[in-house]
Amino acid sequence: MKKVSKYNHILPWHNGYHIAYNARSGGLALLTPENVAVLDRLYLKLKENGEKSLSENEQTLLGQLMFGNFVYDDPREEIDILHFQHMIDRYDQTELGMTIAPTMACNMACAYCYEGKKEGLISDDVSSAIYKLLEEQGRYLNRFGVIWFGGEPLLAHRKIEQMSEKFMSLGQKHDFDYTAQLISNGLLLTPDLVDRFADLKVGSVQITLDGPSRLHNKKRPLKNGGESFAKIVNNIKYAAGKMAVAIRVNIDMTFTSEIISEMLEELSDAGLKHRVGLYFGMVEPVSEVCGNIAESCYSNRDFSKLEIELYSLLLDRGFSINYIPRPCAFHCMAQTINSFIVDPEGDLYRCLGYTGNKEKSMGNIADKIDYSHPNFTRLFDFDPFNDSTCRECDILPICMGGCPSRRQDRKLAQENLCGTWKHRLPEMLDIIARSRQQKAKSTV
Repeated sequence: MKKVSKYNHILPWHNGYHIAYNARSGGLALLTPENVAVLDRLYLKLKENGEKSLSENEQTLLGQLMFGNFVYDDPREEIDILHFQHMIDRYDQTELGMTIAPTMACNMACAYCYEGKKEGLISDDVSSAIYKLLEEQGRYLNRFGVIWFGGEPLLAHRKIEQMSEKFMSLGQKHDFDYTAQLISNGLLLTPDLVDRFADLKVGSVQITLDGPSRLHNKKRPLKNGGESFAKIVNNIKYAAGKMAVAIRVNIDMTFTSEIISEMLEELSDAGLKHRVGLYFGMVEPVSEVCGNIAESCYSNRDFSKLEIELYSLLLDRGFSINYIPRPCAFHCMAQTINSFIVDPEGDLYRCLGYTGNKEKSMGNIADKIDYSHPNFTRLFDFDPFNDSTCRECDILPICMGGCPSRRQDRKLAQENLCGTWKHRLPEMLDIIARSRQQKAKSTV
């Protein structure tokens, strides 16, 4: 029997049109006024008599709705379907994910950094322990994914190149796919390095710009006192032709729409408007090291309100909105059995905010992985399907309970445990729909 999805969001739009979004599939569509009239009748008939009573128009629309999972044909309840997939992915050992910090050193001195001051590079012994684990798991793997992280990982770019070559070699030997991403401040991402990294399967890079040049250079000062904005933007211009570039803007209470508007103008002048993705990150006091910025941080709910304003600004300035609500099997790597963060000393962690804090380590890469270690289980054990609020939530598939670390470490109120989609989904769907409409008009 065909059933209407619990995760449908049908929202009035303009001129009788409606936005249709399904959180389980990520399906997004624009319904005409005629579609909406048919939809109301279709839903009612499905509930009362099943699909046998549907007209030709209703049958056509039903096929389209099933493609987007707005209507599904499964004897199980959707919550059980979701939970089953969640458990498969949670315990999947055909994929191995590693976030590797080849150094925790950095060439910047950002006030909100949670990592503290650390030096040193990943040793050959630690690299060899990673290769050993990959050899042991390699014959069972379909995919090995790496995120290069730090500190500033490009301070150790030769280590990254050396390790990447080994990963690619092991991928060929064991017949698994190898993919890589980079999180960098972008200062050292020169054209030569971009070309080299592209050959080493680094397919995307996330780079932070904290506002326009005049503010970025203050918020993200170089340790030598120099300025970085112009050089980073110049590096982005070349990198965007070789790999996907996402610009992250870390937002605290000092930011205003006028400040972001100023930054967008500078990016437009640099020719980056249609060449990069841009999204906003909420600055949080995730550790004692960055506790000095706590008073300038937004709550989840307040940040969500600001995001709507900022994404509307992006749209008005002609930037593409690539930040859309995507379904996921889990919120982050802490909820999976085969994902780890490795710091330069080989210590293993379950959250980026823990990296380098030995009290939060779950062991070392040189030793047998201890899945019973308290620093593994304290985040892994959270299951959104055991939480009554999460089970009833109509955006569970795109949130999966939110950040486990927020729940365990910070004892926040319920409204700040949820992902920000909880507080802004209708408004963001409107912005995304208008962005797609804008893009369609520009290609005509």
